[in-house]
Amino acid sequence: MPRGLPRASVLESLRLRAALVPSWAPHARPGRDLLRTRTLLAGLESRYGGRPLLVRGRRGPALVVLSRRDALRVLSEESDAYVPGIEERPFGLPTDVLRPAFIEIAREEAAQLTEGVVDFARLDARWQRVARRCVYGDGAAGDEELTRLLADLTRAGRRRARRRREVLSGRYDTRILDHLRRAEPGSLAGLIAETSDDTESRGLMQAAYWMMGLGIISGALMQTLALLSTHPAHRKAARADPEHLRACLREALRLWPPVPALSRVTAVGTDWYGTALPAGTPVLVPLAVHQRSARLPYADAFAPRIWLDGTAAEEWWARPGCDGVHLTLAVGTAFLAAVLREAKPKPIGRLPSPHRPIPHFVNLARLRVRMRPAPRKSGRS
Repeated sequence: MPRGLPRASVLESLRLRAALVPSWAPHARPGRDLLRTRTLLAGLESRYGGRPLLVRGRRGPALVVLSRRDALRVLSEESDAYVPGIEERPFGLPTDVLRPAFIEIAREEAAQLTEGVVDFARLDARWQRVARRCVYGDGAAGDEELTRLLADLTRAGRRRARRRREVLSGRYDTRILDHLRRAEPGSLAGLIAETSDDTESRGLMQAAYWMMGLGIISGALMQTLALLSTHPAHRKAARADPEHLRACLREALRLWPPVPALSRVTAVGTDWYGTALPAGTPVLVPLAVHQRSARLPYADAFAPRIWLDGTAAEEWWARPGCDGVHLTLAVGTAFLAAVLREAKPKPIGRLPSPHRPIPHFVNLARLRVRMRPAPRKSGRS
């Protein structure tokens, strides 16, 4: 194998940058376009033998990691050569005390989704209420402007509209601070006020991250419902066993990761296959490449069993995660369980089927399921 790192062409760099935008900004939700470039990434992986790829960026080169071995090198907890580009875990809150209340909030909001046709817009509106109530309290339940500002910030970030982004960021921060100052008991904002001696700016960042972390899985919740509507055996198992339902949600997150890449920055100069990278070089690990690697026999299948029988535990991307991940999965699972307890989703239109490979991209706007009353006594679904 030749020494040195392959370099992406200008066109390849533009396409990869569009999909793998590092989530440096605390308010910007990462793009959801990575799976559209899976063919490009697979081609690069094959062409260069899985070696990392240097991509041209506006601030200099970035390294895109394509092999499992190199991903482990970058993400190893023992390594201090690669650090998060931003602080990844601004949590450190005793959130377990709030989990029962958050699960009850999820159940209350999910009760509005047990009849009629459920599409992404309808589900997302309910889930964003869950996120706002958990982070800021019931006083923020109807603050749809807060969620709209976050979406507008994301769009402005992608378009590089710097002035508009600054204006929106100021408005968003002001709205967050208003809710934080209420410090409503039973919310994360209240917990931040009770347990943290941090500055106001750090409290704002904590709240923004919690809101982003909770809000971002609404797509996975819709995708899970869509998958369960076409996989009746898994729907029945998920209705009977919360652990199976949690595994179904984790499968949706594996198949269609809402965060396109994990990002790190070199803390010191490093050597990659004979190429020296200076400190401060961004390193991106695209999740879809690894979670849908061709070496995985279940890569393009809906396989909740991998989260139950230990199969997924062999993969680095299936690590347990931080407190925020645990809390989000718990609340998301409770949300889906409340829907399935009262109704069963039936497919509308062409949804992911057990008889075909799961597609690498689904248009959330086109996902729809019809909710039918769930059987009460027979236990059949």
